[in-house]
Amino acid sequence: MPTFENLRPLPLAQACVIAEPRNLTVEGFRALGDPVRLELLAHIAARGPICVCHLEEALPYLQSRISKQLAVLRRAGLVSGRREGTWVYYSICPEALETARDFIDQIERSTRIPHLADSCLAPE
Repeated sequence: MPTFENLRPLPLAQACVIAEPRNLTVEGFRALGDPVRLELLAHIAARGPICVCHLEEALPYLQSRISKQLAVLRRAGLVSGRREGTWVYYSICPEALETARDFIDQIERSTRIPHLADSCLAPE
């Protein structure tokens, strides 16, 4: 019967999440959990700085819904807004993409190291 004494010590896969007052990794992934926000991100990424009025023309959503979802994306750090007169132009924040990409890369790398289950002894 396997016991903890029989297990050889292995490096454990560790998720590295940046500790901040607001965890942008968690908030970013939470914000990505909505299909409307994903669609907005895709349009903003494809068209560069874009205002709500152009997003409203391109998408089947009312201005109020677009604005509400953009606010979520801004709080999560995924998009930023630049005001010009009465218009706000939204852009993708490359730093947020890099944070998300780094986290996914760390998870992917951790799947390549030995895990605790790899050292379990076969039943006798």
